[in-house]
Amino acid sequence: MKSAMKALFSILMAASLALVLSGCEAEGDGSSGGNGNNNPNTRSLDTDGDGIPNNVDNCPLNANAMQEDQDGDGIGDVCDDDRDGDGEDNPTDNCPLVANPNQEDTDGDGIGDACDMDNDQDKDGIDDGVDNCPTIFNPEQGDVDGDGIGDVCDDDADGDGVDNTNDNCVYTANADQADTDTDGIGDACEDDRDGDTILDPNDNCLNLPNTDQADQDLDGIGDVCDDDRDGDGVDNDTDNCPLVANADQADSDGNGIGDVCDGGGGDPTDTDGDGKPDATDNCPLIANNDQADGDGDGKGDVCDDDGFTCSATSTYQSIGNTDYTALGGSLGLCLACGVDDEANIIDGNNATFASMNLGVALLYGGAAVAVEANDPANDFSADVVGFVVSDPTSALLNLELLGNFITVRYYDDGTEVESATVGGGLLDLDLLGLGANSDQRFIAAPDPGVAFDAIQLEYAGLLNANKTFRVHEVCAGTP
Repeated sequence: MKSAMKALFSILMAASLALVLSGCEAEGDGSSGGNGNNNPNTRSLDTDGDGIPNNVDNCPLNANAMQEDQDGDGIGDVCDDDRDGDGEDNPTDNCPLVANPNQEDTDGDGIGDACDMDNDQDKDGIDDGVDNCPTIFNPEQGDVDGDGIGDVCDDDADGDGVDNTNDNCVYTANADQADTDTDGIGDACEDDRDGDTILDPNDNCLNLPNTDQADQDLDGIGDVCDDDRDGDGVDNDTDNCPLVANADQADSDGNGIGDVCDGGGGDPTDTDGDGKPDATDNCPLIANNDQADGDGDGKGDVCDDDGFTCSATSTYQSIGNTDYTALGGSLGLCLACGVDDEANIIDGNNATFASMNLGVALLYGGAAVAVEANDPANDFSADVVGFVVSDPTSALLNLELLGNFITVRYYDDGTEVESATVGGGLLDLDLLGLGANSDQRFIAAPDPGVAFDAIQLEYAGLLNANKTFRVHEVCAGTP
């Protein structure tokens, strides 16, 4: 009898153990049947707390409950380094919200043609084409959630999926709206309701982020939330000079811009009629709406008698021969073509020069000089690199007439990466004078937008004959 009881007990114990083991296997520990990928913890993980699980969140580390993705590349706008998907990163893109891979900027104002509206309806100093709130005054362009919509006109400023009206932390993402002390201020921003790192007792704008606490009129109200920023008694939205005090709102030329900020000093005179008041026009007597200033000396190119200098103390510096090597030679089919004294282009002396000699070009031929880094890792870092040249047969050296005879090529590790020609090609060359009485000119080759460690100037064409072209220096700088 005892033996039978023992046997029955053993059977019951074995069955119970099997049932337990079966239950554990059903729960799954990621080790059988591939069920590990369905772990509830993995499915619900939400690092940024925006209510979107990491496995489907297009920005898992940045709150963006709306999942905006302008260029449709699967990367949310708030963490996309190239929001418009044109190949140019946001910080350097002249139209960060409109795709423009070539970055064309006809008027040279820093705003790409694709989004340049030449209009500023809210008078905050930001062109409508790049203004993140074109109809609401916000010169700071604050955008807490980085979605391209300015805080002052973003219905969900922190991008946590809760609209500002109902959000207990408007400028700090907190999709869960946790508020432990039920005081109406979410735990995520308690004591700093706008999330700008300035505690409320010391913050001059409690409800708008302004880490710098700027207060132009020193009235104790931060600029970002001051309806009358310049303190002249006229609200920003109706003030014809919202950033400069002018209670009388004087506007001599009736253009909607107050005299005190229309060219400065209350003088709206525009002698050359190019739309730029004399007080701020870098060439007040010669029309130049683009205000181009190649050497960055404050004088517009169209009236700059010494449009370029190349020295140790100027905007452009000569490329010395310590880190670089000068080269020269012929191109194409050309008899008696070549370069003499190519080392003179990196000797730091404008008076000396290398001679590019063209005997008779058959079909296409000519000569070229180049400067390349001795160490290929030593890339050029300047925005503009170019050649100081002169033409003994033409004091004016009108490059437009020379056409594509002049070409600048960029190389990196021996491979051509870009080129520039006069009046055409992927990049256009600029021409700067070196003084009213000099026949020297600077062929300015713009930044190609890619790394390069060598640059070459070619003077070549069809059926050239008995031509000499001089290259004095190679200079680089950032105007």
